[in-house]
Amino acid sequence: MPDIAIIGEETFLFDKLLAETGREYQFVKPEVLGSPFLPRFRMVMIPTGFANPQYSRALLALRAARSRIADFLDRGGVVTVFAPLVPEHDYEWLPLPLRYVGDSRRADLVPACDHPSTALVGAKAAECDGYLVPGEGFVTALTDDRGRAVLVVGEVGRGKIVATTIHEFPSLEYLCWAAQEGKAAKI
Repeated sequence: MPDIAIIGEETFLFDKLLAETGREYQFVKPEVLGSPFLPRFRMVMIPTGFANPQYSRALLALRAARSRIADFLDRGGVVTVFAPLVPEHDYEWLPLPLRYVGDSRRADLVPACDHPSTALVGAKAAECDGYLVPGEGFVTALTDDRGRAVLVVGEVGRGKIVATTIHEFPSLEYLCWAAQEGKAAKI
């Protein structure tokens, strides 16, 4: 059983990074989300650009899989979602309210709380594609130097949503934490 699902096309860069985790992983085409033939996963990663048709076809599939995503989280899965790369986006396909505003720039990162998800990036500054406006149920873990949320965590059932606008590959430490934290569930 693979631990990590990456929603999108296989890329050499993700292959290399994920191979270093020592965890099994699988690329899942967006149009097969919710298929009964998919295995269980502990963590689902939705890469940068998921809502921009220039980069991905994932948004329609994510909207169609809204209830499956909620069930995956209720059962203990971890969903890690990066920036949509559009001017604005409401994550209506997630079970907690969240909004994204595009504003690409390099920013100093400021811890807002002590949470293991902050290991997503191992630097004190990073490229950010914008910022997040979290609704009820989210805790801000990292802000930019203007005090805007760039990494938030929400708990749904036994699972977690980790949403970020940081435009960097997730660290090996973060991937191992998320795959360990998550409970195997169907998406």
